[in-house]
Amino acid sequence: MRSDTSSRPFLVQAYTVLLVVAALLTGYFGLSAWGYLVPAAVTLGLAALLWWGRWPHLLRIVLDLNVLSGALMLLVVWYGGVLGKSKLDVSGVMMIVNVVTGGPLMAVVGPPILAALRFGRTLPAWFAVNGAPSSTEASA
Repeated sequence: MRSDTSSRPFLVQAYTVLLVVAALLTGYFGLSAWGYLVPAAVTLGLAALLWWGRWPHLLRIVLDLNVLSGALMLLVVWYGGVLGKSKLDVSGVMMIVNVVTGGPLMAVVGPPILAALRFGRTLPAWFAVNGAPSSTEASA
């Protein structure tokens, strides 16, 4: 592991704390409904990826899927009258995708992280610094 991970930017620390709090809250709901332990584990895994600055594409894909499925689920529930009987099928599939990719709380926490990944400079630089192999790792 690289030694430069000890000087994390504030944005990385803040978003990681936000993800850990979201994972703990989702896990608390998981004590009553066991299905919410999966999104809690996924959210905690994403927090670890952000903290270590590894696998930015996986982080972005999971966040994209979660936010998209959460938004589509709400749109189908509100305006899905034109879908008829398939409204429940579509919203059910969106709910499953949402839960598997971090749950409904991740759909609330995810957009600012996605915006920082796409339009900011701090998170892409963080992943670039930690994703590049060092000379000692390459020679070993």
